[in-house]
Amino acid sequence: MTKLLTVDEYLDLYHLAGELGDELWQDEIMEKLRNGEFIAEHTIKIRQLWNKYKKVNMEMLDLYRKLQEDSSNEALMTKIRALKQQRLILNRQIQHEQKKTQHQHIKIK
Repeated sequence: MTKLLTVDEYLDLYHLAGELGDELWQDEIMEKLRNGEFIAEHTIKIRQLWNKYKKVNMEMLDLYRKLQEDSSNEALMTKIRALKQQRLILNRQIQHEQKKTQHQHIKIK
């Protein structure tokens, strides 16, 4: 399976191929770009946001387990509330990025 690169990464490689005088490599890179064989920056951002979201969920799960042992621990409850807030913010950011992606796909078509 070939790893997809971002457009910027392909352009960096294209310039490197030019510096090396490798026109065949430049042609291959341009063909990949023309065929849409790249990963968009916003896709990477969405993936990073989802990873943060999952991390927050894991932290919350851990705190809830600790809270079961000591249900009156106010510090744990405060941390959980803060993580819930952070999760809401991440959720909004994910939705925003996904909407941007949808709008970009519509413009491309």
